[in-house]
Amino acid sequence: MLSFSALRRIGIAVAGLMLCAVAHPASAIEPMVEKVTQEADGTVTYYFKIKVDETVHLEGQGAEPNPDFFTIFNFSGMVPGSEKQPAGWKFSTSTQGVTPYRGGRAVVSPVDIEGIPNLTWSWTGAPLRGPAEVSGFSVRTTVKETMVGEYGSQVTRNTPGTLTPGGPADLKEARIGSVTTPKLPGK
Repeated sequence: MLSFSALRRIGIAVAGLMLCAVAHPASAIEPMVEKVTQEADGTVTYYFKIKVDETVHLEGQGAEPNPDFFTIFNFSGMVPGSEKQPAGWKFSTSTQGVTPYRGGRAVVSPVDIEGIPNLTWSWTGAPLRGPAEVSGFSVRTTVKETMVGEYGSQVTRNTPGTLTPGGPADLKEARIGSVTTPKLPGK
């Protein structure tokens, strides 16, 4: 016969498992690799798609803090000019950021190595409501090996939830997650 404390621990464990089975985090914008192909010139092309969950939408027009976007950090060996994106998206790259902000400060803290390109795709169209899946993002690199890297994204909540928004910036939501990227030098 099990003791009361053993039964209690089992009950807590079962309750925790049930909660995990029904609760799942929203992905906001979640970029993922569709495929990686070796090209004849020795470069490698990464093909990405994104998933936008049903609790958010993308805003692309208007003043700050728009547009909504996603950034893939530390994309080593990027071939300049090789980027492609579907209609309604604008590509940019920098060696630091673009990191989602709220109220003038970063709300996620990805590892961002100065001097290694970050890839950012920003939404420029009319509001795009989730759930949605968008493919057609790609970029080439000279690096053949892969690793688990990071991304950050900014989207707009459909409803404020328990927040009392003081303005449009308060409806922004930032996420960070992992995505396959080219291996960093020396790693």
